[in-house]
Amino acid sequence: MINQKHLNTFMKLVETKHFTHTAEQLFMTQPGVTQHIKKLEKHFNTLLLARYGKQFELTLAGEKLYQMGLSMRTLEAQLSESINHDDATRGICSITCSGALANFLYPYFVQQQSVYPQLSVFVEAAPNQNIITDLLSNKIDLGIVTRQTVHEQLKQTLVGYEELQLVLPASVDLNQDWNFAALNQIGFINHPDGLHFLEKVFSSNFTAEYKGLNSLNIKGYVNQLQQILLPVAQGVGYTILQKRAVQQFSQQQQLKALPLTHAIQEPLYLTQKRYRQLPSRYQWFEDKIKHLLG
Repeated sequence: MINQKHLNTFMKLVETKHFTHTAEQLFMTQPGVTQHIKKLEKHFNTLLLARYGKQFELTLAGEKLYQMGLSMRTLEAQLSESINHDDATRGICSITCSGALANFLYPYFVQQQSVYPQLSVFVEAAPNQNIITDLLSNKIDLGIVTRQTVHEQLKQTLVGYEELQLVLPASVDLNQDWNFAALNQIGFINHPDGLHFLEKVFSSNFTAEYKGLNSLNIKGYVNQLQQILLPVAQGVGYTILQKRAVQQFSQQQQLKALPLTHAIQEPLYLTQKRYRQLPSRYQWFEDKIKHLLG
């Protein structure tokens, strides 16, 4: 490996064309400059300078070494610029959240991308646990989850709340006594966060009757947000979803939300790796999420 100090001395000597001037500019002695050149020549086992009197010309090897040194300077400058430059208007932004939030937030993200075409925005819908797993494995950089996760590698910021709704087919009579037995007779349409939502709602509103998941009549499972409310709209069962997701369903007239004695608000946590510094382009997205959900 080339000794960088010796190479720097050689480059300065070529540019000053004078041993004494080189020594002065590098705060060295003239014999020290000579010694550096000799060590480089020994390293390459060839002469780098053709000396005559107090002057010199570069040999072919010396010319090649000088050109290489110039290239190394350029690469070093480019590397330094690349490392220290953080452009807020270009690069990939990967964000994962629930399907309902993805549908809500994505149009705002696209607006930002239309202003700055060099941004690449990757938005994915996933349940809580998948988001946490992908964050920890660096597959994504930002996630929004509804569960507070105690983990030394994660940083979570409360950015808002999401109301949960128990959704029934429009054909039912909301005035009847809707207890656990009545709901269980219809049957539950499950989804990736369904049982988590159900536990929240039932443990607060049907405490006396609800005996846990083993007592639950599950009529189906759907992992596509747009499809979860379809069986409910057709009278097949009921489900529990974020109010935002219910409002996005196209067949609103086919649904009814059961009024709950104790409304359930799911917290929304903006989550990222605690010790992983995100590029500056993420700042706009973080601020926008906090503004829209706060």
